[in-house]
Amino acid sequence: MSRTPVPATSSVPHRLGRLTATERRIWQAFPHGDPVDLRTGDPDADRPAAAEHWAPERSVRGEVIAALLLGACPQAAGAVAALRVAGARITGPLRLDHGQVSCALQLRGCRFDGPIDLDGAVTGSVDLGGSRLTTLSAYGAQIRGTLDLRDTVVTGGTAPDGGTAASEDAAAGGGADRAVHADAIVVDGSLHANRARITGPFNLINARIGGRLTLIDSELVNRAPGGTALNGGGMQIGRSLFAQRISVVGEFRIPGAQIGSSLLLTGARLDGRGGTALHGDSLRVASDASLRPAQLPGQREPRPFTAIGTVRLPGARFAGELDLGGAHLTPTPGQPALHASRLTVDGILRLDDGLRTDGEIRLTGARIGGHLDLAGMASPDARLTLYAANAAGGVRDDPDSWPGRLNLDGFTYGPFSDYVGAAGRLRVLARQTSREDHDRIGAFRAQPYEQLASYYRSLGNDGEARTVLLARQRALRATFPWWRRIPGRLLDLLVGYGYRPARAFGWAAGLLLASSAYFSRVRPQHVASDDTSEFNPVLYAADHLIPVVRFGQSEAWQYHGVPAVVTVVLTLLGWTLGIAIAAAATRTFNRN
Repeated sequence: MSRTPVPATSSVPHRLGRLTATERRIWQAFPHGDPVDLRTGDPDADRPAAAEHWAPERSVRGEVIAALLLGACPQAAGAVAALRVAGARITGPLRLDHGQVSCALQLRGCRFDGPIDLDGAVTGSVDLGGSRLTTLSAYGAQIRGTLDLRDTVVTGGTAPDGGTAASEDAAAGGGADRAVHADAIVVDGSLHANRARITGPFNLINARIGGRLTLIDSELVNRAPGGTALNGGGMQIGRSLFAQRISVVGEFRIPGAQIGSSLLLTGARLDGRGGTALHGDSLRVASDASLRPAQLPGQREPRPFTAIGTVRLPGARFAGELDLGGAHLTPTPGQPALHASRLTVDGILRLDDGLRTDGEIRLTGARIGGHLDLAGMASPDARLTLYAANAAGGVRDDPDSWPGRLNLDGFTYGPFSDYVGAAGRLRVLARQTSREDHDRIGAFRAQPYEQLASYYRSLGNDGEARTVLLARQRALRATFPWWRRIPGRLLDLLVGYGYRPARAFGWAAGLLLASSAYFSRVRPQHVASDDTSEFNPVLYAADHLIPVVRFGQSEAWQYHGVPAVVTVVLTLLGWTLGIAIAAAATRTFNRN
């Protein structure tokens, strides 16, 4: 049964003049939602970039399309009107700003010589897949469906007066003042821009996207000084932001954005051109975020997530895990490679599997609900700042994986995944940097020693805890002038600052033997002439060496001259050793 055609001239506004044959064909197809395909079937010839060589019959005025979408031609009874055109060259601007478009708009593989203006418009789904545009403006637009920019090329800038597209040279130079301007847009469905190539700013400030935002394999380029490639500050995404293998030249800005599920930047390459590569201050992600390597088709080695410029995540929150394993981070000069102060990660924070950087990883005040994973980190020249941070789930590492410069002051953590003795852990603490000079290692900070000792005590290993606390005293002593180190060296030699009590017993036994031998050769005098007791050099030495306990020899016998000085020194050493032994006994009965 044949369809009754709509007269080509019905309801055509006078301002449009006479329709071309192609425009009449589209006008007749619109009421029934029929597709109009103007392509030749030759993929090379049908490329929108080659539209300069297309036949004139493939040209359609933008004002004709706008008139159809804004109600100049009613839909046919029993049909759903839609504009479905492929392979057309759209001349002049396509202006739908502040209009009401109830039908679907599909312009696939088309070439737009002028801008597309959807500012304030309310439309159904918009599909511009595979097309080539100069600019797309959709400020405050409401799209009751999806916005599809897959395989789309947006050259940026403003079309010349003649109606031809912006030149390739201008697009390559990145001098466009705008490309996609969609601030405050509302998209009920998803915004797809996979494999899109956009030159100039892609603005999505305060956008609201009910579904996903997909930028997989896309290229966003803005080479203007300080230029922003993507500006999505404050945008809200109902589901995930997928940007695997994206290539960005210019700043990738998503500060204050809220993502309802996952953030995937695996294999992405972000080049901030001397500025910030990823700006994610106060970002909120309801699930996991992955900045890991990704496998590219036809390549044996996966492409790592690469940021040339600082990755900023201060105040960001991730309800799942944040994974930067294997990432390559090159900092902005004078800035950290990863700036994530006050970061909150409810799951695991992964800095493992060959993460490479020679800059600072700043995690000041970070809160990690799971564990901090540093196993296999390959950044010996980096600086890791964990000042006042907390990893409630502990740390997964090996001692060699820690960077060469550390600030662990105030860092608290749960258990380590693998047990390593105090000697191995102390080598890590020795990498702490000075507060004045962040490049100078070997600075003393007391809290990391206390925290490590607490960890060993929690395992019931008091001996390793004492080793750590002894190392703390030695590190503190190294900060003193040479003349103030002398008493500490003596106390360390005698009893290891009280943390090596066995030395006290050894010194006591040695002193008792030596002093007994000395006193056996030097005869003392009786204190009382009528005393008939016999002199015992061992008991006499014990009288002076052992505090409190008395064997009666020191009351009955006395020395003068040098032996008297020896007895005084012996008494002083006895009290010192006695205090150390008492402290050791206290720790034995109360290890905490």
